[in-house]
Amino acid sequence: MYYARVVIGVLFGVLVFAFLDYALPSQNVVRISNTYNRLTNIPASSSLFWAADSTGTVENARGQRDVRFMDTVRPNGRVFVYRNEDTGWVWPPYFKYDSANLQAEATNLQSTGADPIWVNVTAYGWRVAPMSIYPNAISINSVAGPDARPTNWPAMIVCAVLLALLALVWRMWGQFRETGLRRFRRKST
Repeated sequence: MYYARVVIGVLFGVLVFAFLDYALPSQNVVRISNTYNRLTNIPASSSLFWAADSTGTVENARGQRDVRFMDTVRPNGRVFVYRNEDTGWVWPPYFKYDSANLQAEATNLQSTGADPIWVNVTAYGWRVAPMSIYPNAISINSVAGPDARPTNWPAMIVCAVLLALLALVWRMWGQFRETGLRRFRRKST
């Protein structure tokens, strides 16, 4: 029974970590090389990772959606693609309604490798190429250079609050067990 609890606890921990890794914002310093709109088929297998229909995203009769994308290049030369969709009031709660403005900002900050403009892209989500999953860009800010390391305050605050809640629940569970054991010992004697 002990090993089953350990396995369940580890699996729960991995699920919580994966959920937080997907939903919390991440920040990457990149150079924007291209911005464009593309009619995209949203595969049923990965529809969970795309914006919900209730955010104002319209699909045509063939199930295609007009999605904004940003091609970027990281300081190490590797390419990375972001999508740019409104999140609306659905999960995750970024309440993003400015994807058109963000796309215009990204287009304005495009640069070449010869004369790079480095930006910090704040986004949530994962990039899984085989499943056509892209992280959703939330904001873009100019930075001094490719060595800039912006502090990810929102993710740090959420993690600190979650750790504090975990410590509180852990302490409450310990007090509950201690009180329950005392009552059990009194009844058995």
